[in-house]
Amino acid sequence: MKIIGTKYCGHDSALCLIDTNEKTIFAMSTERVTRIKHDQLDISPILDSYNLEGIDYVAHSYSDFEDKGQDGELREKMIYNKEIEKAIRLIISPTYIKDLNISRIQKNLAIFKSLFTNISAVKSYYSAKFKRALINETPEGNKKAFINYIKINFKKFGLIPKNIFFYEHHLCHAIPSYFLSPFNGERAIALTIDGQGDGFFSKVYVFEGGAEFKLIGESSADFIGGGDRFLSIGRIYNLFTQAMDLRPNSDEGKVEALAAFGSADKVLLNLLKNATKIDKNSLSIGFDIDRIKPFYDIYWLKDQRNKIGNENFCATVQKYLEDTIVDYLNVVYEKYPINNLCLSGGVAANIIMSLQIFERTNFKNIYVLPAMGDEGLAIGSAILTAIDLDQDISWLKAFIMPYFGDSYTREQVKTTLEGFDKITFEDMETIWPEEAAKSVSEGKICSLFHGKMEFGPRALGNRSIVADPMRENIRERINANVKKRPNYQPFCPSILEEERERLFENSFPHKHMAIAFRMKEEFIQDLPCAVHVDGTARPQFVEEKDNPNYYRYLKALKEITGYGVSLNTSFNLHGRTIVRTPQDALVDFIDCNIDELFIEGFKVKRKIGV
Repeated sequence: MKIIGTKYCGHDSALCLIDTNEKTIFAMSTERVTRIKHDQLDISPILDSYNLEGIDYVAHSYSDFEDKGQDGELREKMIYNKEIEKAIRLIISPTYIKDLNISRIQKNLAIFKSLFTNISAVKSYYSAKFKRALINETPEGNKKAFINYIKINFKKFGLIPKNIFFYEHHLCHAIPSYFLSPFNGERAIALTIDGQGDGFFSKVYVFEGGAEFKLIGESSADFIGGGDRFLSIGRIYNLFTQAMDLRPNSDEGKVEALAAFGSADKVLLNLLKNATKIDKNSLSIGFDIDRIKPFYDIYWLKDQRNKIGNENFCATVQKYLEDTIVDYLNVVYEKYPINNLCLSGGVAANIIMSLQIFERTNFKNIYVLPAMGDEGLAIGSAILTAIDLDQDISWLKAFIMPYFGDSYTREQVKTTLEGFDKITFEDMETIWPEEAAKSVSEGKICSLFHGKMEFGPRALGNRSIVADPMRENIRERINANVKKRPNYQPFCPSILEEERERLFENSFPHKHMAIAFRMKEEFIQDLPCAVHVDGTARPQFVEEKDNPNYYRYLKALKEITGYGVSLNTSFNLHGRTIVRTPQDALVDFIDCNIDELFIEGFKVKRKIGV
């Protein structure tokens, strides 16, 4: 049985195909196809790029059709907004998300020019606008319209599902965090936490060791005004990000990184904590509306930032997040003393929060879903459909590594290489991991492209930029010349699993760069670019069974340098998404200051003067 799970549209839209007969998973996000980071479009670009034949069912991670517009994702009018955006893209051909944020005058000028060059796109644009204007939204109409929208869009690609299922947002977060975890088959707690979804920002479940689970607590994302003024811990972190003049729902990692350079302001922190309430009986997190309201005033927040400084401002919201979630989970554990904890939802991307959970709660084992954001909802809705249709899903336990994307043959790669005139290449065949290690040990910045693409925000060796973390200047070089991002942002290291106990004080075999651990003091000086200013590293511990070629690269690096440790950051230019195709890889290689590219056994260099 072939089941497509979706986060159909909006930020982090994605598709997951589970084949219960072949026991395979394919997953892809829209942004990886369009290369527009945090793309709001639906999954049509994925359907257009991949030949997904013979599907049986489609599922979606949304169930709140009573919603009158606060979420916005699936409302009838939003359906036509997506069609409007598709038409606009045919008119302006965007490369980055900023290309879509143009003024009304610029948009009208582009539409006028297209009257003479692309009249069909203009017709589509005004047709969608006209249809949107006629919509009178109702809960019943919302659901009917969206089902029809899915059917029409799938039919365009020759796909006719037998049925379309809808599942609750947070359940779709929790399900893959359990079934793709090492705890699959055991009892576990699953906590979801994000900005909001289906009217909640957090839910907690107990999994009993199979397909049985129950909801034991939930936290409502109540609204305190129009638009996106909903109460949630994730939204509060968003607002601090915005007050830093950064992009909410995108740059929260910068706030987390900058927090390590400061200390929480006691007055501001206490205001936040006194406005937040944990109910031990209902296992919920709530807010005192009068006390929390000032934090929803962006100008008031900016005043606080100016008073205490950027670093302390960021440290305050980071400390608030850590303490609140730790306190909450300690309450959960008190009522349900289960050792295994699964984390998911956008807030679970906060690596230091996960470290605090590891150090300050009684949970013995922690798993953070690699696709913790809304792209992971596609996996959850697919698994839930399989459960409801009595399909065997026991095989999912083998998919701990999220290599769910597509791969390319050496012949396909060679053809692409031959089409680029700005490069030279030679075939390293099977010894490329050792050659890559040699180049990195010499101080070169290299990129790796091999095997299946990672699903989720972290590159885990298959679409990665790698470098020697022992070199003092390597972080500055990559931040300034390759990634073009602030220098205070740390890089994650990939580390041989057999090096873990040697290098870290207290850790466990985490494989996905989603939790930090404290490195032993005696190794920090040797590995300066693998460690943040707070002495933590955000590692991917690599075993041979997980990724044989990447493991060989790290083993070869250890033989040369004495450490099986490599700096690892995602292979993309700043503002673009992780490379998906050989074409993407070569474009970003040419545009970045990367010294060498190792792509399916081929070693690529720029031609002299390029």
